[in-house]
Amino acid sequence: MQSKYLQKKFYYKTGIDESEYSAIVYERKEKLALYDQLKKEGCSQKTALQAIKVPRSTCYRWKRQYKQRGLFGLADESRRPNKVRIPQWSATLETYISLLRRQYPLFGKYKIAVLLKREYSINTSVSTVGRVLKKLVSRRSLLPVSFYYGHVKVKRRRTFNKHAQRWRYGMKAKQPGDMIQVDHLVVTIAPGYTIRQFTATCPLTRLTTEQAYSHATSRSATNFLNYMREEFPFEIKSIQVDGGSEFMAQFEHTCKNYGIKLYVLPPRSPQYNGSVERRNGTARYECYSLYDGEPNLLAIRRYLRRFMHHYNTFRPHQSLQYQTPWQYYQSLGA
Repeated sequence: MQSKYLQKKFYYKTGIDESEYSAIVYERKEKLALYDQLKKEGCSQKTALQAIKVPRSTCYRWKRQYKQRGLFGLADESRRPNKVRIPQWSATLETYISLLRRQYPLFGKYKIAVLLKREYSINTSVSTVGRVLKKLVSRRSLLPVSFYYGHVKVKRRRTFNKHAQRWRYGMKAKQPGDMIQVDHLVVTIAPGYTIRQFTATCPLTRLTTEQAYSHATSRSATNFLNYMREEFPFEIKSIQVDGGSEFMAQFEHTCKNYGIKLYVLPPRSPQYNGSVERRNGTARYECYSLYDGEPNLLAIRRYLRRFMHHYNTFRPHQSLQYQTPWQYYQSLGA
């Protein structure tokens, strides 16, 4: 069957618009229609603009563009600069960089910049080499380093459209219960037997609670959240975690129900979770390295609870001027 359509100029002459627009275009059209309706009913311009929540200059601009170009005029315009940066490197430099990268596929821009100077007497900046490599990888002339490490699929970044929020640089605990650092640790107890320990540390007082589980899932993390709310002597107001899947779904939903703010750290930033990371190291070397009990979850939990009590009430802490976390917490007047 042969399909026939009218020519494109026919649609322009008759005013028919066959384009597809985003929801924001129709939302703006409805606001303009509401503005006109309010004006007809005798509302002042100020009242009409307050009703549609649009500045006067923006409203006039939308009306002018809609009159001139129809719905297309209400769409967001491109923010691309009129003048974009043009590459300054030569084709020769690009060829040499491509040659070196093919010869040494795991070398980055720093090493390649050194080889350019040493092997070909080409003195260029590291940033220029990086831009050339980025261009060659985007054109698929070269393979990214991640390909050779077996990381073919790109990990999806977490979207913040629910309760969790991005952690911002400079966020610190001001009182006990703020910015509780939570993480999980994988420990091999015996050959073929591995547990997952969830740890929560108050960065201000260093008071810590922890629990062992067989799997690190969102359900286990939620169970640990209820456990830490019972163990800590203060109310938990906010929590910071890494981007692991165990801290999504049910865990995030439970934090919302309890009114606990949840902050997610940037990728590959363990330094911002330093208190709990250090606590994980203490558990690994001072607790599990000395464990000689049975490899079952119940026995491990009993042993872990004794160690947790020892850590909070007996073990001196260097960052607390050799007080125990419990002594320091009491010194705050809690």
